[in-house]
Amino acid sequence: MLANYGIYSFNLDPGTYLISASYYSGNELTAYTEEEVTITDDGDYVLDLILFPVYYDDSLLNESEFTELDDIASFSDSDDEAPSSVLSGSSVLIIVIFLIIILTGVLFFVKQKKNSSTSEDSSCDDLSDEFVSDDTIYGLAGLPDDLREVVSIIAKNDGRITQKDLRTKVKHSEAKVSLMISDLESRGIVRKFKKGRGNIIILENLDEPDSTDSSGSESEMAESSNNDQDNDK
Repeated sequence: MLANYGIYSFNLDPGTYLISASYYSGNELTAYTEEEVTITDDGDYVLDLILFPVYYDDSLLNESEFTELDDIASFSDSDDEAPSSVLSGSSVLIIVIFLIIILTGVLFFVKQKKNSSTSEDSSCDDLSDEFVSDDTIYGLAGLPDDLREVVSIIAKNDGRITQKDLRTKVKHSEAKVSLMISDLESRGIVRKFKKGRGNIIILENLDEPDSTDSSGSESEMAESSNNDQDNDK
């Protein structure tokens, strides 16, 4: 076939073919090449043919020209591979940067969570120390720390507090507060009764030492009276 502008195409079935190309200057063959092609699947195949000069006298063959043609072909192949290499390097760099960002974010999150937990524990300890350290209130001895805290809060609130207000003063859930109140109620330390939509908690034994003292005083008075009666007799 005659290739205009160096462009050619064939429609071939799978198989092995020998493609040859010739260039004539006038009626004289000046360049020629041939290439064996194997077609295995359907599709479009692109094949560039480089024509080499034709010398009718072997003594005129110049190896340097063939070397230059080989260099040109090698340079063309390297240009085709270069974008792939650059793309691969860029992809690796992007992945590394992405991993660094993720790692930094994770470390920051863990540090913030740790600081938050430390701060919360510190505030809970301070609150517990503030209320539990008061051992002058009757009935605190022998109680767990969380119950001591609840009793102290009620005592500092004049022995009476709503369950809603108590919930805001301790670092426990509503269910835990309800269980602690029930525990104190079973011990006879507090009494709970409903008022409106909420509950009011009253400290039962706030004045227990006074009642004990008064009982002691009454006993002493009774003994004194008996002694007086004996003397009169």
